[in-house]
Amino acid sequence: MEKHLAQLSTLPSIREGLSKKQISQMADDAVSNVMEEGNVFGVAEALAAMEEFVKTVRRDQRYVQFLRDELAKHHGRLITSSGAKIELCEAGVNYDYSGNAEWCALEAERFEIERKKKAVEEKLRLLAPGRVAVDPDTGEMLEGPLKTSKSTYRITLGR
Repeated sequence: MEKHLAQLSTLPSIREGLSKKQISQMADDAVSNVMEEGNVFGVAEALAAMEEFVKTVRRDQRYVQFLRDELAKHHGRLITSSGAKIELCEAGVNYDYSGNAEWCALEAERFEIERKKKAVEEKLRLLAPGRVAVDPDTGEMLEGPLKTSKSTYRITLGR
């Protein structure tokens, strides 16, 4: 099945990198084009597909290792012609504090507080926003929490 993405065909061929300002301008132009031309669903799908493609490539260990090997040839750092910096780094560093008794005691306290907090939140969520009720166990006045959300959209790509 052929896919037409007319709204994205106005994107320039990217032979060199882009600055954040250029990307922002391209994004603004693309949104303006969609507003004028339509096909918002096709563009939403194309953007989701591109996002998934980028995430998949960036997670691929073959790609990551190849990029790291190439960076090593440049002393771990490279600045592209458009000014992007690509550097070797260590990310996702974790520390294991479980060997420290003081830390373990604090972690146990935090866990217990979190458990109690979640129980209170579950009890309050049963009340309508702003509604007041009395807790039959404690006699405490309870007020339903205000609920906020962000209106957006969700797209799930086919497998």
